Amino acid sequence: MTKQQSVPNESANNRTGGGRDQHAQPEAPPVSGPDAKLLVRLAELEQENARLQTALSSARAGCDDLLTVTALNEDLRNAFDALERSRAAHVDSERRLRAILDSAIGHAILTLSPNGRVTSWNPGAVRILGWTEEEVLGQPVDILFPPEEAAAGVPDALRVRALAEGRIQEERSFSHRDGSRVWGALTILPLQGDEEGFLWILHDRSDERQMEETLAAARRRAADILDSIDEALVGLDRDYRVICQNRRAEQLDHQPLSAMRGRRLWEVWPQFAGSDLEALCRKTMTERQPTSIEKRFDGEGTTLWLEIRFLPTAEGVGCFFRDITMRKRAEEEARASHERAVKILESISDAFYAVDHDWRFTYINRKAEQIWGRSRDTLLGLRLWEAFPKALGSESLEAQKQAAREGREMTVEVISPVLGDWVEVSIYPNADGLSVYFRDITARRQAQQALLQAKETAEAADLAKGKFLAAASHDLRQPLQALLLFVDVLKPHVQGSQGLNALMHLGRGLDALKELLDSLLDMSRLDAGVVQPNIENVSVAPLFDHIAAAYRPVAAAKGLELHMLSCNAAARTDRTLLTRMVRNLVENALRYTESGRIDIECRRAGGRLLIEVRDTGIGIPPDHLESIWEEFHQVGNPERDRNRGLGLGLAIVRRLSQLLNHPVDVQSKPGQGTSFVIALPLGRTIEAPATSAEAATAGRGRFAVVVDDDAIVLLGLETIFREWGYEVLVAGSAKKAVEGLSRMGRRPDLILADYRLREGQFGTDAVARIRALYDDPGSAAIPGLILTGETGPDCERDAAAHGLGIIHKPVTPRQLGHALGELMGGT
Repeated sequence: MTKQQSVPNESANNRTGGGRDQHAQPEAPPVSGPDAKLLVRLAELEQENARLQTALSSARAGCDDLLTVTALNEDLRNAFDALERSRAAHVDSERRLRAILDSAIGHAILTLSPNGRVTSWNPGAVRILGWTEEEVLGQPVDILFPPEEAAAGVPDALRVRALAEGRIQEERSFSHRDGSRVWGALTILPLQGDEEGFLWILHDRSDERQMEETLAAARRRAADILDSIDEALVGLDRDYRVICQNRRAEQLDHQPLSAMRGRRLWEVWPQFAGSDLEALCRKTMTERQPTSIEKRFDGEGTTLWLEIRFLPTAEGVGCFFRDITMRKRAEEEARASHERAVKILESISDAFYAVDHDWRFTYINRKAEQIWGRSRDTLLGLRLWEAFPKALGSESLEAQKQAAREGREMTVEVISPVLGDWVEVSIYPNADGLSVYFRDITARRQAQQALLQAKETAEAADLAKGKFLAAASHDLRQPLQALLLFVDVLKPHVQGSQGLNALMHLGRGLDALKELLDSLLDMSRLDAGVVQPNIENVSVAPLFDHIAAAYRPVAAAKGLELHMLSCNAAARTDRTLLTRMVRNLVENALRYTESGRIDIECRRAGGRLLIEVRDTGIGIPPDHLESIWEEFHQVGNPERDRNRGLGLGLAIVRRLSQLLNHPVDVQSKPGQGTSFVIALPLGRTIEAPATSAEAATAGRGRFAVVVDDDAIVLLGLETIFREWGYEVLVAGSAKKAVEGLSRMGRRPDLILADYRLREGQFGTDAVARIRALYDDPGSAAIPGLILTGETGPDCERDAAAHGLGIIHKPVTPRQLGHALGELMGGT
């Protein structure tokens, strides 16, 4: 019984691990495949053994049952041995598989769990992707993808595709541990059997990819280079089949490469077949020598010129086509232009020749042949001095050399070394040499010489005229000045209406004479060009006050209203000449206005200053608007009524307008009136003290010194000053004035002097000498006024340099009083 009981105990020991202690084998992990079947069989045997032991214990069976249990234990032992062998084989298989995976360093091999986490990681994956196995195991496979792809769910999509398709392969970019990118070829396989998940095999193609991109870039650059040339290129192989073409060729033949590739050249362009182009292409192919031709192709209403070149290449022949239609047209136009130029050069009246840079004749026209008396056929190709030895060292040849050296056009008038006459030579440098035109100007030079002599004669006459005008201006003004002064002096001493009436007519006659003389002399001065403007800032208000004071009494005498609308502005102008322009316009308005009013207005407009003189007179017919500016032209005065002047006032205005660059505009309606507008540049406003002519003519015992070398004028001035209440010292020279002042011992309040005195003395010097007698640094200089009949600018400049006022003879007492008021500031 004990023996029978020992067997089950042994079996029990085997089941409880006694067998493992005997063989000292470690517990093997669960296995799959064939080992799983053994485990199932072992479990069945253990269950049977347990059942038998139970039966044995309860029934205490005999010897047969013991044998059965022994056999079963033996079967169980054999099953354990088979399991151990299977486990050992499985471990060895795993070892060999691990060795294979570890040795595959060119590929990253990894497995993933069904939810996409890394479960294995080979050394190749470490090398390619950078992470160690410890760092990556259990991590989501998303870390291997660029962030944007991981965020877009690309890893999940790849797993879904692998399950659906069973196997997928593609190339894409992966993230290295250091942040760089790895380009790889990826294969994904779902795992089969009890192990679920995925097998990923990644081959690093970064270097191959870079090489492919480099090659692609090189191909693109080559294509860009070929596309950038202005020639069409078609490449042929040894069988004359098209293998490539650039963009220019596609534009030329209007066929893409896909439609041409593999076709022979003459299949693409049938017109090549049997032509000289096919012959040249075959010659290049066989002899390996470049050939070229220019070919014209005529289409419907179009003509195309191509320059075609065949060059041997490694593959066969390169056919280059260049569109030269524009060049051919330019050549034809140049040829036609040359023919036209030759026709022109042959028909012109000037002689013409051309020389190259070596001074050899390249062209001579028919006129040059006639002048030289030489055939051009005998001259062409000769140097200029070989054909004409006298030309060496001549002024004409030196001018041509200078033009060639400086590269500029020149025209000279010289004595021809060949002809001996005067010629005008026009020289034009060009890329090929010189073009030279020449003509005989002997007659013109003779005429010029005659004109020069006439000009010199005219200038001498003009100089004499100027001297005469200067003398006449002074000499004519002197007696008229005296008459004007004495008429005013006589007024208090004439009694009775008859005498006053005669005196009035005398005054009017003198005024008319003064006006006529002023106009004639002004026109002469302007025509002679001796009037030089003195441009300065001129305030308009004093000018308007002066004109109003002078002409308001005249207007009132005719029953007219004279209105002034001044402005606080200044103009850049000549004070005297502008005053003359406005005075002439006012006088013109007074002559031609019988009723109504005359307006003188100043205003700013468009950055300029406008002075307008407006009247309600007879107006100007439209056909007279240009004629009124001519000398002696008068509207509505066929009888030449001298009360309306000589017709020089507007002519003087026009000349002064041109001299000062002050445009004058006129608008008029017959029967309604006329408007003249002077446009002046704005100037800087000058604050000037108010003046008073009345205060100046009220002498109130002030002391005036008058210097003039004309006794009559001097007497008239003395008389008028005494009438005004001045104490007066008169002198014919500066010396006598100084002597008289020395005797009197009184400082003058005013000095009035004629400009040009006897013995070459000037009134400005006289004023300076008188001022020197009373030189006091603490007091202002004695006011001085120059009264002159001079017409040139020298007098005005001299007076301005001495700080003196100036007034031109002949002057009325009213004008003199106004000038004194401006000079003395109303004191």
